Amino acid sequence: MAWAGRDRSVALWLSPLTLQSFYLQEGPPSHLQVLLETEGGPLFLELQQNEVLLSGTHTLVFYLPNGTRVSEDGTGQVNCYYHGQVKGHLGSWISASACGGLRGHLAVSGNRSYGVQPVSGPGDPRHFFFEIQDTAFPDTKCGLTQWTPVHPSGEDSSRLHRRKRDLVGEVKYIELAIVTDKKEYEYYHGDIRRLQIRMLEIANQVDLFFRPLNVRVALVAVEIWNKMDHITVDQNPSVTLNRFLAWRQAELLPHIRHDNAQLVIGGNFEGSAVGMATQASMCSPERSGRVNMDHSVSTLGVASTIAHELGHNLGMNHDTVDRKCNCSNLLQVKSCIMEPATGFLPGLGFSSCSRSDLETSLRQGGGMCLFNVPEAQRIFGAQRCGNLFVEVGEECDCGLMEVCKDPCCNATTCKLVPGAKCSSSGICCEKCQLRHSGSVCREPLGECDLPEYCDGVSSFCPPNVFLQDGHPCKNGQAFCYSGDCRTYESQCQVLWGPGSTQAPDDCFRSVNMKGDKYGNCGRNLNGTYIPCRAQDMKCGKIQCQGGNDRPLLGSNAEVVNHRETACRSAFFNLGEDIMDPAMVMPGTACGSGKVCINQKCQEVSALGVQECRRKCSGHGVCNSNANCHCDPGWAPPDCKSSGYGGSVESGPLEPEKDSSAVSTALLLLFLLVLPLTILVGVCYFKRSTLRQGLCRFRKASSCQYRISHTEARAMGQAPPERPRPPQRMQSTELQVMPPTTKPQVPVKPPPPKKPLPSDPATQDQEELLSAVPIYTPQAVVFPSSRRPLRLQPLVGTSRRSKCN
Repeated sequence: MAWAGRDRSVALWLSPLTLQSFYLQEGPPSHLQVLLETEGGPLFLELQQNEVLLSGTHTLVFYLPNGTRVSEDGTGQVNCYYHGQVKGHLGSWISASACGGLRGHLAVSGNRSYGVQPVSGPGDPRHFFFEIQDTAFPDTKCGLTQWTPVHPSGEDSSRLHRRKRDLVGEVKYIELAIVTDKKEYEYYHGDIRRLQIRMLEIANQVDLFFRPLNVRVALVAVEIWNKMDHITVDQNPSVTLNRFLAWRQAELLPHIRHDNAQLVIGGNFEGSAVGMATQASMCSPERSGRVNMDHSVSTLGVASTIAHELGHNLGMNHDTVDRKCNCSNLLQVKSCIMEPATGFLPGLGFSSCSRSDLETSLRQGGGMCLFNVPEAQRIFGAQRCGNLFVEVGEECDCGLMEVCKDPCCNATTCKLVPGAKCSSSGICCEKCQLRHSGSVCREPLGECDLPEYCDGVSSFCPPNVFLQDGHPCKNGQAFCYSGDCRTYESQCQVLWGPGSTQAPDDCFRSVNMKGDKYGNCGRNLNGTYIPCRAQDMKCGKIQCQGGNDRPLLGSNAEVVNHRETACRSAFFNLGEDIMDPAMVMPGTACGSGKVCINQKCQEVSALGVQECRRKCSGHGVCNSNANCHCDPGWAPPDCKSSGYGGSVESGPLEPEKDSSAVSTALLLLFLLVLPLTILVGVCYFKRSTLRQGLCRFRKASSCQYRISHTEARAMGQAPPERPRPPQRMQSTELQVMPPTTKPQVPVKPPPPKKPLPSDPATQDQEELLSAVPIYTPQAVVFPSSRRPLRLQPLVGTSRRSKCN
């Protein structure tokens, strides 16, 4: 069998018990077709390589005999993992690996599910082909640790639902790390590679479960405790979970970047619980994790359990009978993944309730770290057109031709179609054209989130960031934590409904310092409750008042009265081995400048927000990567110089260049050109009036005071010589005047002792005529407000004497 070509399609014909054995010479094909001959008729399998499962930085971690930690990258790892469907069966799905044979599961309908796996090693061509109903799956039960998410108030919640941001449609990516304990390693006879392959097969199936929800699971690391357990694995799942989460935060996160981690153990938990997770804790450095038993030979059962616990991390609740959930969109399967307990068959799909829970959690700020598209250089395996990731030399990648729905991208060449500037798969691409730089592509989901902006170059929105933990919110009364503004009131409303508020401090003091199931600051390893210290009383159990009579989550509750105030504290009856479901969330303000961390009231400075804020020069805030998000008008990274704002992650708030030029031109038009045009027009139509006004202005210095020759001589002063004005006649005949010479500019005479009336035109006409004898009563024409004064042209006068 040849593996020629970059995009290969290979067909294999199988019998019910045998499968043609093949070995990967140049890598597995991108498209694999398999024909299964079954008792119910032939099944034609169409498989596509899962390009998201393995990250380019996929890491295998194990330990040397001396305890040295060894990390191997995924350079030599073969990506032989596939998803697909059964041809002719709408809604069917397949999850399989072709690593030395075909191994996996396929669901044809709600009551027809099969498994296939090699009989022995890769050299044996024989395979088992069996119905899932023939596989023994133990009865399983979830041990849920309810980690209450932040829910905004009713007003904020409705505001968030009005946003245009497509949280459901946008693809989310979970970077997953799997850790196995020493018993699991011993169960597989110390074969590290075999154990690694099993974890990859489980993760491949988990990814398939989440794909209909637009959530992808990328396995970034597998750590195997092959020498010793790094925590004490207890049969109590609650105790083991607490220990694993503490180890993850201190040891795993600093070495491997990931969103969520799970511990798979080879032993058993007490009771019927096969796993435990914290509720709505995705992306939290303290709580984003879970523990699971490898309870079945089949990877399908274990993957269903892991998907169940991962669903809790994403904010999904159990599919209880009263919620009336269904999986009708998934082959009418008999069991849904989020059912609290499964019988003979594991859950094979998420229900309508799970979809609704996920959307609600996302809109309330959960899963902030999931909106980051994996970088092309981090994708596992060789570069190939059709793997949905834009790599070097590609302009776009919409997948294989059969599934490509991008009108801007040529699926065969991974090049943009003529006229297209970008691929429609990105938020920053609209009608095959890039949105301008500074366009908001991801709006904030609350007070503690930050917007992201298109950069005008890429069609993808920058990675999601939010305010750094410890940043003040709610007018300084609370603090941001994991992108949420965490308050007691919001937590009380989650438990007791609208109208519920934080109880007085006396309630926290009297109830939480008792150390029982209704008030405590956690549990000891032996299961006993820890009473809160006085300084930590507001970091234990949440104490509320008001709201509904019973908790919204359907748990047992008891109303504890303190003096004249009713204190409400909920006890969730999920089993004695389950962690308390209503503890105050980390990051909640417990005093002035203090927050709850690990059920202790600590200084908010421990979160490091003050140190980061100092480097932003007073013109920005710190984001979740400890980088400055600058105010508009200031430039990252330190907000010292002028710029467009934003951060190195979010993109600039730069306005569109073309739009800016148009805006500037319009501004100039309205502020300069248009007023000037109006002024010129007014001057043109009013030119006669303006000319008269100008004339009067020029004469103002000599016409302010009009005195007669007699009065001037009486005062011992002679009026200055001035040229005689022209004789104005009512007729149209020209008056010939003797030529005059240009007079000397007279010195302004001092004002008279007795000033004349303000309007000299009202004086007696005879007095005026005696002062200016050149005019005769018949020659004088007084201006009228209705008819402009018509001046007669002069002959032999200088240019200065002309005022018209």
